[in-house]
Amino acid sequence: MFEKLKLFYKPFLITYILFSVAIGFYPSFEFYSLKGQSIIFFVSSFNGFVGVIIRKT
Repeated sequence: MFEKLKLFYKPFLITYILFSVAIGFYPSFEFYSLKGQSIIFFVSSFNGFVGVIIRKT
């Protein structure tokens, strides 16, 4: 259980931080809105799940 969680949160955190910094430089992106945070969270979650799937095989 904790192994899968560990495989999830590493790519999730790296993607969340780096994607937030990168998209924050885009002038028309509303970073602090619910829509902006949900986009960042969805992309990071997707990357976390892909990290679990790839590491499992």
